[in-house]
Amino acid sequence: MWLGNSRGNKHSRKHVRYNPDKDKEFWQFSFQHMADYDLPAVFTHIYNITKQKIHYIGHSQGTIQMFVALSKHNHVIEQYLDKYFAFGPVAYVKNSKSNLINMLDHSLVLQWFKLRGINEFLPSANWFQTDVGIAFCSTFAKVCGDLMTQIMDGDASLDNYERYDVLIGHFPAGTSTMNMAHWKQLMDTGRFESFDYGSSR
Repeated sequence: MWLGNSRGNKHSRKHVRYNPDKDKEFWQFSFQHMADYDLPAVFTHIYNITKQKIHYIGHSQGTIQMFVALSKHNHVIEQYLDKYFAFGPVAYVKNSKSNLINMLDHSLVLQWFKLRGINEFLPSANWFQTDVGIAFCSTFAKVCGDLMTQIMDGDASLDNYERYDVLIGHFPAGTSTMNMAHWKQLMDTGRFESFDYGSSR
């Protein structure tokens, strides 16, 4: 079994040329780039080692990456994929209940980030992921769950509050501002589409 990881989060901040703390080029990506480049690279690496077709289990953003790759008929993915399981699948977000996504849709937050040259969005909150934060969420799991629900869709009937102490050790993990701009674009248009660079590009 292999565990994949999306670029730009707290577990994926290395590059052969760019420093995520200094170089804006590191942050020029959205889930579309992960689908076009990262997913095929991971599939190729796994296949070269195992010589077996791959059962892919995606969750949330991991599902939209696969939907993008399949919609483009990526030859690497089609060659090495056996089965695809989509948990919390995402392609259209017009009806999202996430307060974060809705806030991005109805505010100037991303423009403010762009004007100030802020390329990383919701970076890892080390102050919250300490032993103190984990202990707090162990004791007050419902409070932590309510805080997280502001960022993601939540469902009290499905959420496992007993595991929030583990979850909080990895949340938030961060992504690029460009990635969030792509999510906002899907919210604005109501479509499943490639990143719009604007008429000049």
